[in-house]
Amino acid sequence: MEKALKLAQSRTMSTIAEIGTGSGAIAISLALNLPQAKIYATDISASALKVALFNCQKHGVVDRICLLQGNLLQPLPEPVDLILTNLPYVRELELSLVGSANFEPLLALNGGPDGLEKIRQLCSQISDKLRPRGCLLLEIGQGQRRAVVAFLRSLFPYAEIEVTPDLSGIDRVVSLTYNT
Repeated sequence: MEKALKLAQSRTMSTIAEIGTGSGAIAISLALNLPQAKIYATDISASALKVALFNCQKHGVVDRICLLQGNLLQPLPEPVDLILTNLPYVRELELSLVGSANFEPLLALNGGPDGLEKIRQLCSQISDKLRPRGCLLLEIGQGQRRAVVAFLRSLFPYAEIEVTPDLSGIDRVVSLTYNT
């Protein structure tokens, strides 16, 4: 979220898409902090979008966020300047370790056998959904940096890629600036 705000303050970000919005918290925060931006928030789950709509109404941004149901980037009606997402990145074998203390639905956690299934799907859709010089902010799991960066390099050899650690020092956010 902080990285998205810094990017939006340093360059023009007129359209932003949060993919896998869930409750809409990030899209709402962006709408409150970037009143000039058009924000799309997508989710595959209709029930998640109902919660997001309620939260948008509660925070007075329902007219600033376009909620769209669909898989990853598929529902976006136009290319955007910034895509941000926290897709499922937990490996299937690790799901039992997450435990019932986590209130997230399984759909929001299960990243497939290596945890990168949804990330690969999204990255494969970027080229026609991200404007030239647009940015992708992608949250990743511990130990996934090398695989994600290598995959992005194979798709976008001229992109600028940067990885930012979280407060615990774990590589957490991959930033890609798309150079067409």
